[in-house]
Amino acid sequence: MYMRGVFFVLFCLTVSAAASAVELSGELTGAAGPEGFNQSVYLSLHRQMDSVDLRLGVQCDYGQERILQLTPRWQLEAQGAGLFLLRAGQNVDHYTSSDLFRLINKNQRARGTSYAVVQGEQLSFGLLGQIPLRSQELADALFVESVFTVGPLAFTGLQLRFLGPRGPGAAAVLQVTGSLGAWEAAAAAGWVYERGQECRGTVFELRKTGSGVRGGFSWQSVDPGFESLFAKSNRYTPNRVGWELNLTLPVGPLEAGMTLRRHTDAALTRRYDRLLYTVQLGENVGLEWRLEPTRALAFRYSGDGFLWQFDAVNQVLRHDRETQGGRWSFRADGQRKIFRIELQLEKTLAWRCVFKYDFSRQLAHHFLRVRWGTANRYLQLELGEYDGGNLAAAFGQPPKLKLSWSQRF
Repeated sequence: MYMRGVFFVLFCLTVSAAASAVELSGELTGAAGPEGFNQSVYLSLHRQMDSVDLRLGVQCDYGQERILQLTPRWQLEAQGAGLFLLRAGQNVDHYTSSDLFRLINKNQRARGTSYAVVQGEQLSFGLLGQIPLRSQELADALFVESVFTVGPLAFTGLQLRFLGPRGPGAAAVLQVTGSLGAWEAAAAAGWVYERGQECRGTVFELRKTGSGVRGGFSWQSVDPGFESLFAKSNRYTPNRVGWELNLTLPVGPLEAGMTLRRHTDAALTRRYDRLLYTVQLGENVGLEWRLEPTRALAFRYSGDGFLWQFDAVNQVLRHDRETQGGRWSFRADGQRKIFRIELQLEKTLAWRCVFKYDFSRQLAHHFLRVRWGTANRYLQLELGEYDGGNLAAAFGQPPKLKLSWSQRF
């Protein structure tokens, strides 16, 4: 109810404000296929008023099996005497915390997510309403984040309280970062309290840039239940303990590299080790020798508009080439006995064609996409399912015909 009132007040201010620039825009998108018909219309108004930036919008969704659905979107940014920035909105990206764990990420939202945040150089605090937890349950959250700088060191603290369907919870992070010349270091400790349980995460990172030897070292100890609560993915994988070292060393015209990781789970029952050596000659020639977790010996040669890559251990060949009219790609996997060809043409019509065959299972897969128009207006026809470049994906899928369109104005 509070957010609805704010939206109404902002709308009235927008209508009554004078001598301000107004930008109107919109977008219509739709699709029709085996899953049915659906279409979406989005209308947006952008108004700049001195130190206030206001965006109002509404999205209308409807389809064959869905009733008309209206979703308001709005966003307000107001600068307060240069000391702080007031931000509020609904159904738009909100706030990203600066801690190493990234407990809050701005793109984690659902229909109805709202926020109100006051941001300053040393202190930020705000409210998040109906924001999805990692479990996709919706919760309301209150957070405070502060930064205190002493010389080359920066101390960060984050306090988070939330209330979801399964009760209240809390989280906290203490972090210190610093730099000295080419060296940068960061350490953080985090806690998550939920349903009477406490989970912890501790990380340390050291990185060197500049000339000579470059690289980084990281160490982590993350409990099984410690997660980035309001983010789509975890910055650090839960239930992981161990360290990782990355080094790059110039040797004449060459650049040699090594990656060594020694990770286990908290119970020491599984290992997630990694060992990789690389050699790079300029920007065009590279060699990769991987020993863990799987073996590979890959040679890479690239140039202006082309790429050759061959893995001698796994018998995987890749060749990409760009031409004046488009690009094409060939991939073959000798062990799995699969080959794939993809062709893209950019003429009056934009074509994307994929054909691949699995000789071991005697299965073929086809995909065709034809698009007419520009980035702001197009009509598109698809036959089949695009595999995303994955050699083993999409085999056995029944053929599907799908029509889609978009218009921006």
